[in-house]
Amino acid sequence: MKKILILLFLMPIAYKAAAQQSTAIADTILVGSIDKNCPGGFDAFNMFIRKKTHPPAIARENHKVGTTYVSFIIEPDGSVSNVFTILAIGFGMDEEAVRVIRNTGNWTPAMVDGKAVRCFCRAAIQFSADESKHEAWINAKRID
Repeated sequence: MKKILILLFLMPIAYKAAAQQSTAIADTILVGSIDKNCPGGFDAFNMFIRKKTHPPAIARENHKVGTTYVSFIIEPDGSVSNVFTILAIGFGMDEEAVRVIRNTGNWTPAMVDGKAVRCFCRAAIQFSADESKHEAWINAKRID
């Protein structure tokens, strides 16, 4: 009787341990950050954004500025997928931000138990202008 009770007690523990190990690593999604997942950190990401992002003509003509927020997934191979805007500002700035994030190249994937897993990231791209000097510029903003 004692052996049966011990067996019944240990069965759920063994089942739970087996279930934890059967979780597919490829399906895991962690929340990442630009600092940890971008080679070179936030400074390298900001420099890339400044070089590759261009203010859309319609935004410049209408003197529109603002910050668009983009989310994306870093795949286990370091590629970027599922890029979309979280907070849209219009005038072509959202589409430009998505285009640039899609072209960022390889990122450093998140690791779980020594294996690369999917990672969710967010980025903010700020479109600014100084109309008196007829200048426009773009920066990445830290969000956490």
